[in-house]
Amino acid sequence: MTPSRSPSPEPAPGPATGEAHASAAADQAARTRPLVVAVIGAGAIGGAVIEALERGDVPGARLGDVLRSRSTDEEITGAIEAADVVVEAGSVEAADEFIPRVTAAGKDMIVCSCGVFARHEDPRELLARGPGSGRVLVPAGAVGGLDILSAAARAGADDAQLRHFTIKSPAALDVEEQLTEGREVFRGSAREAALAFPLTSNASVALALATLGLDRTEVVVVADPQVQRTRHVVEWVSPMGRYELQFENSVDPDSGGRTSAITAWSVAEVLSCLAAGAGPGVVVLSQDPGRGARREVIDRPVTGRPVEARPPSP
Repeated sequence: MTPSRSPSPEPAPGPATGEAHASAAADQAARTRPLVVAVIGAGAIGGAVIEALERGDVPGARLGDVLRSRSTDEEITGAIEAADVVVEAGSVEAADEFIPRVTAAGKDMIVCSCGVFARHEDPRELLARGPGSGRVLVPAGAVGGLDILSAAARAGADDAQLRHFTIKSPAALDVEEQLTEGREVFRGSAREAALAFPLTSNASVALALATLGLDRTEVVVVADPQVQRTRHVVEWVSPMGRYELQFENSVDPDSGGRTSAITAWSVAEVLSCLAAGAGPGVVVLSQDPGRGARREVIDRPVTGRPVEARPPSP
C-alpha cells in the first residue's frame, strides 16, 4: 500500500515571489482606480465633458485639470503629468499644439478637433515618436457605424466608395446669403472639407480615418435654412455590401449650431470604455505598428483598452 503523502509546505516567499506579488498588486490598483482626465477647452464640448465627469456620469473616470488659453506652461506640464488621458476639446490649433506634447509624455489623447489631420499628409506626423509614446483616439462623435464600415474597408477597399452628406443651418456653415431652400455649398474630399470647414467637418474626418482615408472619402456639405437639427447621411458601397446610415442630431445650444450635442457624450463613452477595458470602436492612431496599425496611414476602430449617390431627402 502506498503511504499517503502530506501536502508540501508552501515555499517561503523569496525576492522574486515578493516582487511578483507587488507587481500584481500595483496592476490591480491601476485597474481599479479611476482614470484621471485632463480637459483642454471648456466650450460646448469641453464644458459638457467636464460636467459629466463632475456629476459622476462617466464610470471609472474623474476630472483632473482643465486647461484654457490662459493656462501657463507650468500648469500645462503639471496637468499632463497628472493625467491618465487628455481630452482636446478646444480647436484645431490646440490639437496641433498639444498632440505632440501629450503623446511625447506617453499619454493617450482624445482629439475632438480631428480636422487637424487634414493639415498633414500622414496623420501620424503629429504624434511623438519612440517607444512609450501615447496614442490619439478619435471618437465617432456625431455619427456611428464606424465598426461595420471599418470592417468593410479591411475586407477590401480597392472598389469601395464612401460619401458623407452633412446638412446644417447656413449660420453654422458661415453662409451669409439668405437661403430659402437647401443648397450644396461644398463637394470634395474629407481633407478639403476639413480645410474649408474646420469647425464642422470632424465627423467626415473620423469616417475617413476609419475607412478609406482623407483623400478618398467624398464629402457633400449642404446649407439648409429649414433644418432644426444637424443631419448626416453616410453611404458606403463595396463588394462587402451597401450601407446607408442616417443621423439627425440635436445641436448644442452653446455652439452656434455647429456642434451636435451627442459629441460630448461620445467622448464620455470613450472615457468610460477606456476605464472598463472594453467597449465600442474608436479610431486609434499610434506610431507603433504592433498596436493595431492598418494599411496606409489609418488605424481601424478597435475594441478594448489599448484606450450619396443621390441627395438626401429633406
